[in-house]
Amino acid sequence: MIERHVGGWRRLKPIEVVKTFRESVFFELDLRFEAAAATELANNIAPYSLGLRVPTVDWSLTSRRVLTTEWIEGIPIHDVTAIAQNGFDCDVILSKLAHGLFFQVFRDGFFHADLHPGNLFVDKNGDIALVDFGIMGRLDLSSRMYIAEILRGFITEDYRHVAEVHFTAGYVPAGKSLEMFTQACMAVAKPIIGKPLNEISVSNLLGQMFKIAAEFEMETQPQLLLLQKTMMVTEGVGRMLNPNVNMWELARPLIEEWAQEQFGVAGKVKGAARNGYDMAKKIPLMMGYVENTLKALGDPEGVKLHPESIAVLQRARGQSLNRLIYLGWAALIAIIALSLLGRGPG
Repeated sequence: MIERHVGGWRRLKPIEVVKTFRESVFFELDLRFEAAAATELANNIAPYSLGLRVPTVDWSLTSRRVLTTEWIEGIPIHDVTAIAQNGFDCDVILSKLAHGLFFQVFRDGFFHADLHPGNLFVDKNGDIALVDFGIMGRLDLSSRMYIAEILRGFITEDYRHVAEVHFTAGYVPAGKSLEMFTQACMAVAKPIIGKPLNEISVSNLLGQMFKIAAEFEMETQPQLLLLQKTMMVTEGVGRMLNPNVNMWELARPLIEEWAQEQFGVAGKVKGAARNGYDMAKKIPLMMGYVENTLKALGDPEGVKLHPESIAVLQRARGQSLNRLIYLGWAALIAIIALSLLGRGPG
């Protein structure tokens, strides 16, 4: 009823928002999905030294209503006194939390979306053990790239670039003023960049963002809801560990490095290879459409066309095939170039 009758709220996409959380609840109630999420996250972080730990799932004792994992022994992450008494540095723990969340979000596009203090423990090795994998978030590559560019723009205080990315991504309607939105981004970010978390009012910041969203008719992005929620909760955990450190500043080098990988020469070559590969996968389907169309045109009981029209279609078929072949070669060249870039000198 809201989406149908309250025009000013349509940009908030209430139906899509409810659908997003409905899906999360559905997956959270089936413990097999939670087991799969834990296993996928463990596999993602296994090759890297992130200081994160995911309990191993015992699939032989897991079902829709029962989840069985290895036992986790650790200090609740909000108990900073016990963390210090056991010889661990809260700043190091905070760095592991910031880096771990960054890698989950940007490198893998699959992240723990319920990082409240009750789900985080510091184990005997000083690593962060995660539990409760019922709510997980996913972001496609394009969303990750837009977010990385926005974050990089804020970090470097290039607010015009931040505004341009919002317009390019379609987050802000094209008819709005780029200059005014640039000014709005600066107004929101200036009190935050370079300041410790104890000087930031998250509620005040969100209030400003919602006001700006309304003024510029920004549409809600359902795929970012869980990320926004997770970042807010994680900031709260970071404040518990050290209220004088901005955890996002700790992840700044990683954000810049990842963005450079995506938008530099190697990233562009990789993107071209990916697009060429996607196009190559569609060749059989496209050729099937062409074949079926020509068969229908040649069927005595089918559609009747003038012979010259059929000849034109057949020529177009040949031209399309040639273009697809060229695209295939372009993809192959891009893949070879990417592999050479990856090797580096020597």
